[in-house]
Amino acid sequence: MSDIPIIGGTQRRRLAARRETATQTIMFVLSNGQTAEYQASVGFDEFGRPREIFLFGAKDGSDMMSVLIDTAVALSVALQHGVSGTAMSRSLARIDGKPTSIVGAALDLLAKYEAEL
Repeated sequence: MSDIPIIGGTQRRRLAARRETATQTIMFVLSNGQTAEYQASVGFDEFGRPREIFLFGAKDGSDMMSVLIDTAVALSVALQHGVSGTAMSRSLARIDGKPTSIVGAALDLLAKYEAEL
């Protein structure tokens, strides 16, 4: 056993098998100024807090599909350990207030749902 103290220490709690979800299109600005669109499904806990996200819209087997899957897993783990989407979204790059990556677009969506609580 390690003598290193646990920081944060929030344990993940399993979500209900059946839970409310919301799906919508999210967008971000590409480096060439165009807009990219993907779909996001957010899963909520019994208190209506966003606790997971799934991202869709890339071609099966593509590098972007892997990015979407990994991004969704990382954000969901953070949410389930008590990190708010709002806090994470404030730390990312923006152009004219708009997100510049799928990560920023997903976090903006999560922050929107958190603000509605």
